[in-house]
Formats: sequence, structure tokens, C-alpha cells
Amino acid sequence: MIHITVIANPFAGAARGRLSGAQAVALLTKRGFQVELCLTKGVGHASSLAAEVAATAGDQGMVVVVGGDGTIHEVAQVLAGTSCPLGVLPSGSGNDFAVGIGCPTVQAGLDAITDGREQEIDVCALDGRPFVNSMGLLASGAISGTASGFWRWLGSGRYVVASLLTILTYRGQDVDWVISGSSLDVSQERLSGEFLLAEFCNGPLTGGGFRLGDNVDLADGLLDLCLVRPIGLVAGLGILPGAAAGRMIEHPAFSRFKSRRVGFKTEKPVPYHLDGEPGILEAGSHRVEVLEKKLKVMVPA
Repeated sequence: MIHITVIANPFAGAARGRLSGAQAVALLTKRGFQVELCLTKGVGHASSLAAEVAATAGDQGMVVVVGGDGTIHEVAQVLAGTSCPLGVLPSGSGNDFAVGIGCPTVQAGLDAITDGREQEIDVCALDGRPFVNSMGLLASGAISGTASGFWRWLGSGRYVVASLLTILTYRGQDVDWVISGSSLDVSQERLSGEFLLAEFCNGPLTGGGFRLGDNVDLADGLLDLCLVRPIGLVAGLGILPGAAAGRMIEHPAFSRFKSRRVGFKTEKPVPYHLDGEPGILEAGSHRVEVLEKKLKVMVPA
């Protein structure tokens, strides 16, 4: 019998309606699983817990995350390349990854764990640091950084507020891009100049429901890159409501590419995020790519 380890972030998402680790254990036990509960205590703890499960349980174990994209990010980078699958019971602010694998609700996640199937999905990396849903630069990184400081009870709305503030204050910066063709180095495209936003999409949604990639597939071996040139304030404010509602934006400032590997160079530090976790990337040359290893996830049948 598969043994499930529930890794729960007790602080993910809004307090009201948040699924607790104990509730998740009860739901899974009721469905006949042997379940152990582990609560995270801080940044990086979910990774160490998942590593222990992968090392000891292997394909007889499963890690189920109760949390949001940040907790999934910590667990997924450890389980990638192992035989231990990942299940998700969404309990975060954005839940972009959960929606992308077809588990937007706790019920859908339970059904996938109980009656679904394993699917191998792509794992990507920025300078060797893995991510599974998306990586953003420039305004995207600034939005994640701003949103991380807001109250979690706002849910995905904190990303909308952060986007509005970023549109009003952020102007972008110069970046040089080298975009390799979909068949590795068969072709390359070089772009330079000032950019407002860049999003590398492995999953279809980012930033609490924004849809920046076109026909994104988690298992196609390709990154979906969306580059946005600077746009006027009025145009940006006009685009925001549709983007926040998950609609694809078609605008002359938006360019989209599919690639296995992208190199870029910046002369100044740049805000970024990995699966919604914000930071500042140092100036210089960097690389984003699809890795050879895959991540096993439980998806609906």
C-alpha cells in the first residue's frame, strides 16, 4: 500500500477556509491510505521533509502538499528525478500549479490522489535552480516581491493589487536575449532593448491566475516565454483587468516564444521570482532551460 506523507504549510493562503494538515490527514485516511503528517516550520523545511520521504519510501511513498505554490516549489525540486510522486491539496493564495495540473480544489486534488494517474511533467531551471510552474523577471519579479508583503487574507487579490502598484511605478530595464529554437540549437533569435516583463511559463498560469503563455503544456519539453516591451500607463491599466481574469492578452508589446533554452544578460540587478518566491538576480549572464529530469505528479484520470 502507498504510504502518504502530508507536508502542510500552516501559514499558506488565507486563514478563513484554509485546509489544515490534520483535516487533510482525516480526508486521506477516510479513503484508505496510511498517512503521516509533517508541518513545515520555516523556509526550506518542506524540502528536507520531502527529501527524507524520497530517500526512504521511493515508489511506495507519495508526498501530498497542503499549501500553495511556494511549498510546492520546495517539495517539487527535491522529488524531481525520483520515483516518488507529488499530490496537491491546494491551500495557498494563488494555487497556479494546482490549477495547471487540473486540481483547482481540494476535492479535485483528493480525486487525483485516489483515482487519478501519475503524469511526468517538465522541470525547468534558472542557473541550475529548479522551478516547475513559472519564473518571472522584471515587473513579474517586482509584483511577486510586492505581493509577498501583503496580507494573505487577500488571496489571489494581493497579486492584482501588486500588479497595479507595479504598473504605476516600474518602467523596466535593458536585457539582451538569446532564444534557442525548439530543437535545441537549430536556430536562435537575439533580442535586445528595454523590456517591462518576462515570464517563463512551464504551467499555464502565474501570479494568482494571470495567463501569459499560449497553449502551455507542462509536459511538452518546452518553455513558453512571454516578453513584454514597455507600454503606456493608460494601456497597462486597460490590460490589467483582463489579465487578472485569466484572459490571454494580445497586444503589440507582447511577444511569445517556445524554446528549450534561453540565455539573457542584464547590466543591473533584476527582480525575479521562482514559482512565486521573489528575489533579486545579480547583474550578468544567466540561463533558463528545461532539464532532463521529470517530476511525477498525480493528475485527474
